[in-house]
Amino acid sequence: MSNNLARVKAEQAAKRYERIVLDYFAEGGMAVAATDDESFSRLVKFTLGGLRVDVKAAFRETADYDELVAFANKVAQRLTAPLVLFIERRIRKATCIKPVKVLKTFYGDRVRLIVVGTEMSRDELVLTHEIGADSSIVKPISANAIIEKIAFAVRPNNQLGVLLDRAAELIAAGDLEQAERVTAKAFEIKPDSLKGHLLMGDAARKRGDFAAAEKHYVAAAKAEKLFIEPLKRLVDLCRESGEFDRRLAYLTRLDTLSPLNFERKVEIGGLHLSKGDTDTAKTYFEEARRVVTRVASDMVSDSLMEIARAIGEKDQAMALRFVTEAIEAKGEALGQADLWMFNDRGILLRRQGLWAQAVDNYRKALEIAPDDAGILYNIGVAHAEGKQFDIALRHFERALAVDPNLARQAPSVAYNIATAHHRCRNLGEARAFLGIALELDPGYEAARRMLDYLAE
Repeated sequence: MSNNLARVKAEQAAKRYERIVLDYFAEGGMAVAATDDESFSRLVKFTLGGLRVDVKAAFRETADYDELVAFANKVAQRLTAPLVLFIERRIRKATCIKPVKVLKTFYGDRVRLIVVGTEMSRDELVLTHEIGADSSIVKPISANAIIEKIAFAVRPNNQLGVLLDRAAELIAAGDLEQAERVTAKAFEIKPDSLKGHLLMGDAARKRGDFAAAEKHYVAAAKAEKLFIEPLKRLVDLCRESGEFDRRLAYLTRLDTLSPLNFERKVEIGGLHLSKGDTDTAKTYFEEARRVVTRVASDMVSDSLMEIARAIGEKDQAMALRFVTEAIEAKGEALGQADLWMFNDRGILLRRQGLWAQAVDNYRKALEIAPDDAGILYNIGVAHAEGKQFDIALRHFERALAVDPNLARQAPSVAYNIATAHHRCRNLGEARAFLGIALELDPGYEAARRMLDYLAE
């Protein structure tokens, strides 16, 4: 019964999100996907088309950040509803940091920014939200999840949302008393509203009542421990009021929550330097340098991998050189998210018959992820291509110990393991893995021929 109830509630929620999205587009809303991932762009179009949204009129796509900003400049102010923007975290050599900052600075709530990426660390997620992203998507994602993201981005027209939006408009217009009265009504609906506290703080700050503003910003910070906007407001407030030590304390808390903001590290270092604390200042400046170096190395590495992909199989030696330079550009920033680059380099090496170099390549990847079944398997494949089947088998067995289902990932995986067993005269094990290969793909001729040979 409980499962049925949960399913009914989920279906009701999905219908509600669909209605929000349909109403949004019916009221003149538009969506843009800035991405070089064609499959994601197709998914967004498919999702909107499934809701019978006029995709030709309401959806645009681009693979260029500048084109995205130019389009937002044309339509954001004239639309009757906020413009929804899906922004790929990286397109070719560029990151989304600058366009997100520009879009949010100039258009504020007239745009809803959803950052999209395949893998994002917590620190990257925090940074994208800090610079203006309203939410984020980690691919792959379902059509229902995209509908839900759009629904949350445009915000349902409920009473609390209407009151808070109205209060924000009144503060912008300078009608602070009326804004506070409207926010007070919002507190009746949600007594500890984070946005309500932020708005009350904004109104008090505009009036010059720094004590009241700080009280509300602190309350907002307590309402959501990981939400950085209240702390940023407190930093600005202390900057205006001249509260040096508290400003430094709030900046330090922000740095703990969002450690990839190098500009903040520079500001903290400058404050410590003005206090005469040269050693602490130097620490923050060095951290800022490391963050900048990491971002720069990511951009250089991505650019080199893009070049290697463009070369493809036309010139494998040249592609190999660019992949190697891409890995080297990462330097100390190499992590598990970069293992795919080692895999690409290993494939290029093996295609050129350089199996021993491929082994060395995979061993370097193994230093980053010692228990990665895929790397261990690839080392085995490289040794097998060098006719070192006994060593290959040892690595296959290590890979299977890490991931017992490895052989079922693809028929070729089971076949390669079977080949190593066959060459090491473990005929029973060879037959077992050939059986897995044929179970996955009954038409796998190489596996069928080897099984017939072993049956003779």
